[in-house]
Amino acid sequence: MKKIIAILILMLVSVASFSVLAEKTKPKTETVTYIVNMHCQNCVNKLTDNLSFLKGVEDFKISLKDKTITIKFNPAKVQEKTFVEIIEKLGYTATKIQRTS
Repeated sequence: MKKIIAILILMLVSVASFSVLAEKTKPKTETVTYIVNMHCQNCVNKLTDNLSFLKGVEDFKISLKDKTITIKFNPAKVQEKTFVEIIEKLGYTATKIQRTS
């Protein structure tokens, strides 16, 4: 009986330790918002197509009404300057208005 209790306690401690370790190694994300000089749905489609498959991008939202792109990304996988490079390569300007960690 003592062995079973000891094994159960050991298992609980192991699970708790693993949870703490997993939380520490979880990649952090950052969010950046740009004003982009887009003017129609084709602009939105072009930007969507080019940002969709970029490694490190976890999510993004494009607002044609506000002319903004908000990108949630993993900075360990992609640098913020990459977004500006892609947007400008497509013929648009990108002005950063906000960044959060």
